[in-house]
Amino acid sequence: MDVIQKYLRSTEKDELLKMMFLESICNICKVSSKKDSCEGLAVFCHENNLAEKIKELLENEPVDKLCTALRYQAMLAITSLSRVKAIEQDEIRGLLNACFKSVFYLPPREDLNIALYNHTLHAMDHMLQMLVVSQLTSNIEKLWNILEVLICFTNTQNKIVQERAMERLWNLSSFIASNSNSCQEPSAKFVRPHHWRDIICMILQTTEESSGDNKKWANTMLDVILRDPATWLTDVPEILVFIQRNLGSNNASAHQILFSVLDVLAMEFPRDVLMSVLIDLPENDSTTLDIWNRLLSLALTSEHFLAELFSILQSQMLCGILNVTKTRLGFLLLAVMHPTEEKLQELYKPELLQVLLKVKSLPILWLVLKGLLLMSERPEMARGIGDLLPNIMETLQFANNANTRIALMAVKIFANVMSHPGKRRFSSIAVNLAWKLLHLFNHVSSEVREGSIRLFKDVMEAVTFCEKRSMKNVVCTGLLPLLFQMSDETPSVAEASRETLIACAKFLGWKTLKRLAQRKRKMEIKECLLQQSRRRVDEYLWQSLSYLDDSQAPLRYEAVEFIGLAMQHSRKQGREKLNAICSALQPLKNDAHPAVRSVATGVIDRCQTNTAVRRQSWLRSLCCCCQPLSRWL
Repeated sequence: MDVIQKYLRSTEKDELLKMMFLESICNICKVSSKKDSCEGLAVFCHENNLAEKIKELLENEPVDKLCTALRYQAMLAITSLSRVKAIEQDEIRGLLNACFKSVFYLPPREDLNIALYNHTLHAMDHMLQMLVVSQLTSNIEKLWNILEVLICFTNTQNKIVQERAMERLWNLSSFIASNSNSCQEPSAKFVRPHHWRDIICMILQTTEESSGDNKKWANTMLDVILRDPATWLTDVPEILVFIQRNLGSNNASAHQILFSVLDVLAMEFPRDVLMSVLIDLPENDSTTLDIWNRLLSLALTSEHFLAELFSILQSQMLCGILNVTKTRLGFLLLAVMHPTEEKLQELYKPELLQVLLKVKSLPILWLVLKGLLLMSERPEMARGIGDLLPNIMETLQFANNANTRIALMAVKIFANVMSHPGKRRFSSIAVNLAWKLLHLFNHVSSEVREGSIRLFKDVMEAVTFCEKRSMKNVVCTGLLPLLFQMSDETPSVAEASRETLIACAKFLGWKTLKRLAQRKRKMEIKECLLQQSRRRVDEYLWQSLSYLDDSQAPLRYEAVEFIGLAMQHSRKQGREKLNAICSALQPLKNDAHPAVRSVATGVIDRCQTNTAVRRQSWLRSLCCCCQPLSRWL
């Protein structure tokens, strides 16, 4: 006590006095705990603001070096104060901030005294564990404060700080999980949902970017979570939303981790997971379908999960939300099961499927389309579902680049139905369907591109005489995209585009175009299109601009080259139009592909030259007009 009082009274505190002050705190706490007089000591500590004094010591420590054991001794002192419950809740955040800053912002490990550095980190881990233990039976809000302060340091841009904070978080989280059975409260209450999300986010980031110890800690922490899902994965909607958002990345290892979490979550809380996917996740997002498809694969291998799915599809709550009866929704379970002949016969109810196609839920729509796809492969059933094609056509509104599964199934259903005899009876919807298919020609999925292009050919050939004129407008609009897709990096898509372009030329009666397409003379095809229909030059020009940001370099090249040719054939080359084209082409001057950069630079130069020539011509005209006026001055 004397040393503590001396320190508090002293105006100048040297290193020795500081160390003695911290050691004295440890000693009095140790003696007090043995004599069972912690309550009186806690009052003494609060009255003299000992926690605040330790915080000031740490804040005054230089972060560019580690020369003394003061930080180490400060951690021991905080641990001792925590043991006798002498730290107030409003002191924890500030105290931890000072601790973490004084250690995490030190120079790299190799530039420090390794032994002292390791002792300090070990003392910090022990301090955090003691703070956790002291709060588990008193106030969970204090524990949340501890985790929140630590998580803040894991989100910094400083990699060294981030790694040090993550290591402390792994150790602390593992300690909480491994000691949950000995606590009076279940440890699921100790971690808020956003804490869990932050931990998983760090696991993903670590597995993607790190190696060695950090990756080992991440994998260890993931094992802890997956071994005890009832503790860590209790907030199902929040966790599913997190998984859904992060599935949008292109990282395969991240996907693997997320799906492993999803599998464990689904088997632990099947009903909550299924209901949350159908209600809480974005209904028009492709990642929702990825999750749904994963869950359906579990239903095929787990009778318990399949039973839960059947129960959910017949639940009053879901039926009320989707505005459909239990019988109709439960009927879709047949689409999940293995497609035996008997089950397909039960599923073959066109009127019921027509109603379900209108349900505004992507997972439900996926089930309906899956059933229709299976039936469309059988000629006797394909004829029966032909009346549903207008409704199926409406599902193409979901067939954007994100929803590959929906697009592919819808295209396959149409292709199957149109492949059977009597396709001309669908002439009434052929034109509208053809317009919708044009938007799929440059879809991110090569399967969708090829399927939609081949289907376009079938649809075009299905029209009767009275619909032929309307179809010609669609076909003319599709010529340029088909020409570009002839350069697709996927050979089957390129060949499908060539074959469909030949069919289009035949449909329009353009013999020259047909001959050039058969010979794959792409440059001459461009000239042919520009000469064959001069009134469409501007339409072609603006149409090609949409391909400038295509993911495939050959298609970008073809689009730029066509724009260069179209500018020569365009009747109206106003200054505003030339500037707009130059602006659209400007990013391609830095394209990753050399050929695209070269052709884009050439077209931009020609546009700028044309602009300069037009300006000079305008100035000359203006001068000529001004000369007669000068005579009157």
